[in-house]
Amino acid sequence: MDAVSWAISLIFSGMLAVIAIQCMIAIVASGKADSAVDHDQPRLRVAVLVPAHNEATGIEPTLRQIKASLRAGDRCVVVADNCSDDTAAVARATGVEVLERYDQTNRGKGFALDAGVRFLEPDPPEVLIIVDADCDVDSDAIELLTRSVAETNRPAQALYLMRMPIGGGPEAAVSVFAFLIKNWVRARAMHCLGLPVLLTGTGMAFPWVQIREAKLASAELVEDLALGLLLTRQGHGPVFCEHAHVQSDLPSDLGAAIEQRTRWEHGYLSTILREVPPLLLTGLFRFQPTLLAVAIDLSVPPLALLAIGSMLAWLVLCVLSLWTMHWLPLAILSVAGAMAILFLAIAFVRFGRAKVPVAALASIPTYVWRKLGIYHRFVGKRQTEWVRTARDAESQK
Repeated sequence: MDAVSWAISLIFSGMLAVIAIQCMIAIVASGKADSAVDHDQPRLRVAVLVPAHNEATGIEPTLRQIKASLRAGDRCVVVADNCSDDTAAVARATGVEVLERYDQTNRGKGFALDAGVRFLEPDPPEVLIIVDADCDVDSDAIELLTRSVAETNRPAQALYLMRMPIGGGPEAAVSVFAFLIKNWVRARAMHCLGLPVLLTGTGMAFPWVQIREAKLASAELVEDLALGLLLTRQGHGPVFCEHAHVQSDLPSDLGAAIEQRTRWEHGYLSTILREVPPLLLTGLFRFQPTLLAVAIDLSVPPLALLAIGSMLAWLVLCVLSLWTMHWLPLAILSVAGAMAILFLAIAFVRFGRAKVPVAALASIPTYVWRKLGIYHRFVGKRQTEWVRTARDAESQK
């Protein structure tokens, strides 16, 4: 029983310690990197690729923001992928290039991205930036991402955050905070340690020579995560470009929100199971500390699942400690949990207070409870096919 107690304690204490340490590093770091943009300075030639599936109702503002950031010689290409609406026509009306793709067998964002890259090959850019069709792109984001790629010759990930939807309740606010911890706090910590960050699906910039050779055509639910790990293995780990901001709205419709979370989390958990063991083995036995650090970062599950698992582990250790009278494993887990809660609370004050109402934190138990269904389906009926999240205008029809 001692071996079981120590295994449970070390596994969950380790994950909680990673969260606590990352929060602590992000809080202490200044984050005052030079974010000034000189639009008169020469820069690399850019192409912005926008994969879009039935996005006619919301793609126009995104394209106009992108076009306003482009320079002479830059391109913006929309891949209208298996669309049954007017996405292609709306995109063309803004003056961008449009590639229409129809393939009901090879469906999903990965196939759309691959088609876009092949479309650009005859006249390639020096930097390729991928932006989802439903995002708000800050005016300096394209410039900052391009500069980062030019300086590092590595992919760059913008700060991608979710916003509260109009009429969104406390659970939506908790989801925004969880997203903020993953995409801002933890990414900042990894960047401060000089380590690669995970790609988050939009606001991603790549040197053309690297993205051209990447395997994009796949039905991965989290194709961005797989792509980032592939590039990291090749020695091109993505860097965090914190001052380049991209934002999206969470779906206000509860069903659409659950659908979106299911796709994200099933894809993320599948990636953990598939990628963490080989990354750990490679990092340990070939002495590649970067891969080891990325594996440790990736192995931490979403906050809701970590909370559920840690609480169950704590209850199990209570029983085992009463049985064996060995309390040290329980004490270690308790301390790790307390430290994680403390630094998450400080991170909320430091990063999330302006974006998430304090009162919404009372909905954390309800938020975690709703996630149980998502995790149960991962075991019994795992989502394996990419499904586009319904936008608010559609969900109201």
